[in-house]
Amino acid sequence: MFQIDLKSRKAVYDQIVDNFKRLVESGVLNPGEDVPPAKEMAKTLTVNPNIIQKAYLELENQGYFYTEDGQDWNIANECDGEDADNDKADKETEVSALYGRLHADIQELIARGELREDIGRLIGMGEQVYIQIEDLSKSFNGITALDKLNMGVKKGSIYGLVGTNGSGKTTTLKHLAGTFYPDSGLVRVDGMPAYDNAHGKLVGYMPEDMYFLPDYTMKMFHKFFSDKHKETWNDERYTELMELFKLNDTQIVNTFSRGMQKQAGFILAICTMPDILLLDETIDGLDPIVRKRALKYIIEDVAEREMTVVITSHNMRELDGICDTIGIIKSGHMVIERDLNDLRTNVHKIQIAFPADFLLNNFPYDGLEVLHMEELGSTDLLVVRGKEEEIAGHIRGFNPLVYDHLPMTLEEIFVYETEGEKDDE
Repeated sequence: MFQIDLKSRKAVYDQIVDNFKRLVESGVLNPGEDVPPAKEMAKTLTVNPNIIQKAYLELENQGYFYTEDGQDWNIANECDGEDADNDKADKETEVSALYGRLHADIQELIARGELREDIGRLIGMGEQVYIQIEDLSKSFNGITALDKLNMGVKKGSIYGLVGTNGSGKTTTLKHLAGTFYPDSGLVRVDGMPAYDNAHGKLVGYMPEDMYFLPDYTMKMFHKFFSDKHKETWNDERYTELMELFKLNDTQIVNTFSRGMQKQAGFILAICTMPDILLLDETIDGLDPIVRKRALKYIIEDVAEREMTVVITSHNMRELDGICDTIGIIKSGHMVIERDLNDLRTNVHKIQIAFPADFLLNNFPYDGLEVLHMEELGSTDLLVVRGKEEEIAGHIRGFNPLVYDHLPMTLEEIFVYETEGEKDDE
C-alpha cells in the first residue's frame, strides 16, 4: 500500500505526502483513524524521522491529518460548506489570540531584562544548534583545507555534508571528532569545545580509511570496546549485527575485505550507543543490502535517543531520505546549508520558448538568479535559484510559447549550486 522509491527523482518527503493523500482519497484510511507515530513510520520505511514529521505537518496543513499535541496523529474528519468555513474562522481566531498572548508574554520577559536568546529557548522558538562551527580555518603545510567554515547541526538531526574530493569534508569531521585543533575559529558541541572531547559526549567516528590494531580479531575488539564503554555498550545489538553481517569474530580484522572492514567499524561504532555519530563516506562504500541494514540502526537511534549524525558524501542521491539537512562544502567553505526539502524547492530547471527574434529586443531573464543556461534548438533551458511561483510569474509576464518546470535530481542541484558559487567568485 505504501510505496517509497529511493531511486525516484521525486523527493522522499513528497512521496510520503502523496502516498498518504492517495490512501485517504481512496478510502483506505478513514476519518478519525490513527496514523502511525512518526518515529515508528521512520523505522518501518528506514527514513529520517524528521522528514516523516515534516510530511505529517504538511498533511495537516493540507487538511488530511489532525493532531492536538504534535505526537498523536489521526486522519482528519471531513467537513464541508458552512461547517468548514466556520472551523477555519474559529481556528484563525484561536491562532490570533494565541499570538496576542505570546507577544504580551515576550514583552514582559524583555521588560524584566531576560536575554533574548534565553527567551527564545523558554518559549521554544526554533531548535537549538547542537554542533556549531564558526569561522573554522585549518591549513596543512601552507595549503588551506578549511577557510572560515560555518556550519550548524541541530540535536537529533541527520546532517549530510556534501562535496567533491579535497573539499574539506574529512578535515571537518576530524575537528568534530576532537582529533584536530583549529588554526582559528570555534568548534563546539552542546556549547563546549570539541577538541579532546571537552564536551563529554560520546562520539562514534568512522573515517573513510579504516584503521584497526594489528592482529586484532572482532572478538578482541568486542572486549576492548565493551570494557571501555561499559555504561553504554549494547551487547545484544553487537550479537545481532555480527550475525546479520556474517562476520567471523576469530578472523584478524585487517584481513577482511574493505567492505567487511567498514561493516566491522560500523558495528563497533553503533554498539557504543554514541550521542554523536560521524560517518566519513561510510554509506557510499556499502552494498545496497548492507546499507539498508545499517541505516535501520541509525534511524532507530535518531528516533529513540535523538542521536545526532553527520554523514559526508560526494553522492547526493545516497542522502535522499536519510538526511534532513544538507551542507554543500567547496574549497573549505560552506557554499550552501539548508533543509533538504528547502534545497529542492529553491532551485528549478525550466524550459522556455519565445517567438523568433523575441529575445533580440526583450530581456525576460533579467532579474532572475540564473545558475545555468543553454540553448536547445528553439528553446532555452535554465536553472534558476528562487521561489517557483515568483520565477513562473516573472517569465509568464512575457507570454512565452512554452514554459515547462522540469524535475531535478539532487546531483543536479549539487552541480549547479557549486558551479554557481564558482561563477560568483
